[in-house]
Amino acid sequence: MRRPVFWVLSFTIALILCLAAPPAPQIAAATGGYDVINAEPVMHGGMLIIFERTAAGASTGNKWQVTVQSVSYPKWVEISWVWPRSDGTLPAATTRRITGLDRGRTFGPVFGLRDPVDTDSTAPWVSREVLRELRTGKVAYNFKMGSVSLTGILAGDLKVEEEVLFPVDLNGKRVFLPAYKCAKGQLTIWNNMQNPLVLEYRPIGVPLITGVFGWKAESISIRGEV
Repeated sequence: MRRPVFWVLSFTIALILCLAAPPAPQIAAATGGYDVINAEPVMHGGMLIIFERTAAGASTGNKWQVTVQSVSYPKWVEISWVWPRSDGTLPAATTRRITGLDRGRTFGPVFGLRDPVDTDSTAPWVSREVLRELRTGKVAYNFKMGSVSLTGILAGDLKVEEEVLFPVDLNGKRVFLPAYKCAKGQLTIWNNMQNPLVLEYRPIGVPLITGVFGWKAESISIRGEV
């Protein structure tokens, strides 16, 4: 009489283990065979990001290059940025010194040629404090994106809507970076406390009217093993 009971228990345990096991084929499909980079490489001098400029989420065919010139993170970072000409040549770069990367709450996505060099707006990053709040409570309070005159997009709380894997070329290799998609998809932020880069920015509004274009990270060149 004990043998049937033993087989029933064995079958029940096996069934529970099968249901609890992670669906490996679905995970493989989700990553598309690319590595998921969970390391958090630091921001450093010489770091280069090439963004694809977008309008309403679609490529404009133009690029936007940001180079980290020098950095004392999170106190400040000095960057140069440039939009390559249609023939591929590069005009003179514009310098910007970002001082709000520790606790700043203003993401200023508009880069004006005549803007002051020093700014506490954090674009194309968010501050470490903002990312810390997104990590711990899925919301960063009193966050502001640009100004009403420039974008009129968001002034309030920045909430995580989805945790995603963002595809990008990292040091010449196609990988996925863990990221937070926030504000109805307007911001996709690299979940990296040492380098909280906004991987994708999708402003609401018509670019020809607002003058505000979006971007999507195409490649990142960063020093060190990742």
